[in-house]
Amino acid sequence: MKKNVTILDVAKQAGVSKTTVSRYLNGHFGNMSSETKERIRQVIAELNYRPNKQAQALKSKRSYLIGVVVSDISNMYSSLLLKGIGEVLGEAGYQMIIMDAASSLEQEHDLLNKLTDQSVEGIILQASSRDASHYSHLKQANMPLILVDRDVEPSLFPLVTSDNIPSTQKIIEVILQKNYEQVVVVSEPLKDIVTRELRYAAAEELVVAAGRKIKLIEKTPEMDLTEPVVRLAASPLKTALFASNGRMLMELLTILVNEKIRIPEDIGITGFDDWNLSALVGPGITSIEQQSKQIGEEAAKMMLDYIQYGSCPVETKIIPTNIQLRHSL
Repeated sequence: MKKNVTILDVAKQAGVSKTTVSRYLNGHFGNMSSETKERIRQVIAELNYRPNKQAQALKSKRSYLIGVVVSDISNMYSSLLLKGIGEVLGEAGYQMIIMDAASSLEQEHDLLNKLTDQSVEGIILQASSRDASHYSHLKQANMPLILVDRDVEPSLFPLVTSDNIPSTQKIIEVILQKNYEQVVVVSEPLKDIVTRELRYAAAEELVVAAGRKIKLIEKTPEMDLTEPVVRLAASPLKTALFASNGRMLMELLTILVNEKIRIPEDIGITGFDDWNLSALVGPGITSIEQQSKQIGEEAAKMMLDYIQYGSCPVETKIIPTNIQLRHSL
């Protein structure tokens, strides 16, 4: 019978102590040299050593599990976010429990309770509500919680997000420079999510200050945008559509293609792009490309620090976006 490889076997072959190997496996590198980390990594690969997570958890009274709750797992933003989180946590010996709130506050609440019952060491959350009271029970339970994308009010938790206001301002300035007379912001309901409100307020301030018209369309699940978009394209006013997120941008582009509305001759279009596919559509879409994977990476690093040091300052880490100027305006 093949003998199971133990942590002692790894330590002996790598020429280090069991404690050093354990620290490596748990991502607690401290002052460990890069040479030592590489030697341990190579020995683990050569021996095909697989740590017994259950034994580790029982011995250390730790689960090495991080819960990740996203608002809508079908969204490409979520996919890239999860990839970034998973890569960083995996390198540190942690596993993700991924859960989809399906844009439901009630479902999100149930999922958060389930994660707490499973003794996760922390939770990374894309919040479904802006109301901090929905998450105060996690604060009271001393559960490490990192928010991504969306903040809550009042701010109670560390947050990793995009540079929403500066990026919106930059793209609106491009619209104004091209002499558009009307800007139409298309967003899911503003009242639900702080990020949506921030983006609209940034756009409104610049457009109004320039003496141009601004209109807001708040898209609900049952609303069909086809008729209003066709009307806007036929308007005598030179009009630009601004999509407040990647989902809205793709929905608007689908309508423009299906209705054979020319970009930018009949209507201009821009917005936030979670898919990074806008270069492939029509003449190439001017867009704000969010760094979703990097947001995930930073949130995971913040979580590992939170767990290691037992606290984390309530601050916001801003991940810059990329403005891609193409030919849709």
